[in-house]
Amino acid sequence: MPGSTLEHLLHGGPLLVPAVLRIGIDIAAALDVAHGAGICHRDIKPANVIVDGIDLGGAAGSVTLIDFGFARSPWLDESIRDDLAGTVRYLAPEAAGLLAVPADERSDLYAVGVLLFEALTGRPPFLGPTVGDLLRQHLSMPVPEFRDIGVIVPRALDTILQRLLRKEPAERYQSAAALASDLGALLTAISEGVPDPTLAIGRLDQRRSITDPAFVGRDAELNSLLDLVIGIEGGGSGLVVLEADSGGGKSRLLTEIAVRASNMGVSVLHGQGIAQTTQRPFTLLDGVARDLVTLVEGDHEARQALVAALGDSANAVARALPTLATLLGVSISDDTAPEQFGEQRSLVALHQLLASLASPVRPVLIVLDDCQWADRLTVRLLTEAFAEGAQLPAFVGVIAAFRTEEVPIGHPLRMIEQAAPVKLGPLSSQAMAQLAESMAGPLPEQAVATVVRLADGSPFMGAAVLRGLVECGALTGSGKGWSVDEAAMKDVQTARRSAAFLIRRLELLSDEALRVLSIGAVLGKVFDIDTAVEMAGATESAAAILEAARSRRLLWVDERTGRCSFFHDKIRETLLDRLDPSTRRSLHSQAADALIAVQSDAVVFDLAYHLDAAGREEAALPHALRAAELARGQHGLDSAVAYYRMASHGVRQ
Repeated sequence: MPGSTLEHLLHGGPLLVPAVLRIGIDIAAALDVAHGAGICHRDIKPANVIVDGIDLGGAAGSVTLIDFGFARSPWLDESIRDDLAGTVRYLAPEAAGLLAVPADERSDLYAVGVLLFEALTGRPPFLGPTVGDLLRQHLSMPVPEFRDIGVIVPRALDTILQRLLRKEPAERYQSAAALASDLGALLTAISEGVPDPTLAIGRLDQRRSITDPAFVGRDAELNSLLDLVIGIEGGGSGLVVLEADSGGGKSRLLTEIAVRASNMGVSVLHGQGIAQTTQRPFTLLDGVARDLVTLVEGDHEARQALVAALGDSANAVARALPTLATLLGVSISDDTAPEQFGEQRSLVALHQLLASLASPVRPVLIVLDDCQWADRLTVRLLTEAFAEGAQLPAFVGVIAAFRTEEVPIGHPLRMIEQAAPVKLGPLSSQAMAQLAESMAGPLPEQAVATVVRLADGSPFMGAAVLRGLVECGALTGSGKGWSVDEAAMKDVQTARRSAAFLIRRLELLSDEALRVLSIGAVLGKVFDIDTAVEMAGATESAAAILEAARSRRLLWVDERTGRCSFFHDKIRETLLDRLDPSTRRSLHSQAADALIAVQSDAVVFDLAYHLDAAGREEAALPHALRAAELARGQHGLDSAVAYYRMASHGVRQ
């Protein structure tokens, strides 16, 4: 055949996005024909793709998939089926025998994902030195994100690749035709001058199970946040205050803008509020400090520039955010200045930190989620930094997000003078239908109508309702599409509120798994699954319980730390609401006992909180006093007062 293999072309380096899209479209179209004839290719790799005359814009030329020598058809006689002999680098986990599911069309689509990743980056996603290492990486290692390896691609393409490369076949694309359609829509949008299109991917995928939803229905709000990012790239600054009802999609939007900003060369620092009546000072900024350490600790020049810019403020910054002490090369010495001015010294130092974070070569976006739980000092920092007439830090933008229902009118977060407000309203019925179809492909109208009605505009609840329809048998997938069980659907439709539907989803868990998750909810927003299993006295293994919760999208696991977080605060809140007061006190007591053995200032705030919530006020007294002392050391006087009040509960009258 005329042309060159894709393997040969890649010797010259990665290809441009339009060319990669054209190659992907043609491979997917070829597979659609083969799969329709009952044939799986089983050996998709760059050496088996012939490219002829394709230009850099991806608008011309031809792409041919060759070498079906190892193709397998279920119609072939067993005696003439060849053993799999494809290259390990492109094998799906099940094709390599690592999963207890048969290799099928979805294994070919996984291999297409590996091939497209290599065409975009010049390297496959996994680079193990041995066959065994490669197999383990395919089975368990997360696919590298493009921004982490310095490759800029449209966000929709990143999402398509992540879906192709899911470990479980049921979570991938299910049909080559749907893949070709999404790649074609993306190429068309790019050709029309849209550099980073927003697409509801997977809507035409004929699925038998559901997967995670696409980002839909928030284009206008995303563009408002992109305006902030574009502004700070040019040396500006700004604050956007983002609000939404619980479950309204603010965290999903923040994830989307963080990825877009990273792709534009902007460094993103994340902070997260914690729902706890007593907490450390500046808790919302803890994540920002950790991300800053990661960003500059390996860059000697950037580190020295930060230290020089902070000057005498470095010690005060480290007192407020102890995570930064080592990075700044300072010790948190005793502060002999008057305590009544300590808060102001901390605020001045943190203003200086904001002004010193960024540079023309490293603009910074700070993303703060769940600001409804921010302490007073953090809110005051934002209010003063973006007050009318304040000297705004160049190349720095801030997005502060909060729940509408938990921040009343007149709250300081709503009164920041130079803030640009963005409010997420309910998703439209059309957008909710797109969200459901991005998870499941084409759906019966009855199922779509049920999701739209019960979700009531909440994207989180829309996804939860659709998962619940599948889990309770009201909606069943097959190779011919989704079918409705009328009796089960009628029972579902009696639910008047989506919250009740979420409870029903939780109750599909085993009793032990439900208890473990309830204990996790008491332990906090982030918890250790082994600790929760031990406290529950569960006979099921932590791995089995974790798998059940992950498959239902109730928990996710931080691959770096192994710690669990609830997929959404609504799940945690629903679990807590199911517990009667005596059970909650008992679980707080167990959590405290687990922490007592640690004997460290790192847990003293949580230890005091759990002991007090358990009704063990006398036991909480010394820990609450220590927490108050630490809070005073950070000049977080509000937090210190809260812990002194907690300590007073344990003083015998």
